[in-house]
Amino acid sequence: MASQEFSPKIGEFGEAQWVVDSEHLAHALGNEGVRVLATPMLLDLMEIAANNALISALPPDWITLGVHADLRHLKVTPEGLHVTARAVITAVDRQKVQFRIDVHDDVELVGQGTHERFCMPRSEFLRMVEKKRSVAKNLG
Repeated sequence: MASQEFSPKIGEFGEAQWVVDSEHLAHALGNEGVRVLATPMLLDLMEIAANNALISALPPDWITLGVHADLRHLKVTPEGLHVTARAVITAVDRQKVQFRIDVHDDVELVGQGTHERFCMPRSEFLRMVEKKRSVAKNLG
């Protein structure tokens, strides 16, 4: 159930940035010898930026959950470069928020995409988790 306090606005944005380190590399995720920013890490940075765009609009004890992502990893980013993701809110449908996200490194645009997050009270989320645990326990 949506709260009157939840009020993200189209055009609001959030950012996240890293220096690409060894744990961000494709090599660290099993792609031996490929020492550039891994696509799953690009997605992680994009999700953090989107979450940051929502922080000020969230009622106390609400969380955001990534529910959809469509991204293009356009260029390589070697270890040691900075990457910055900027997520802009493009649509709000009750508790569902959509974003356009661009990621740049020190040189150029390296990724872009769209992302969707669902926002809800933490207590409601924890009830869903516990229900799933209970079902799984009864299956085993």
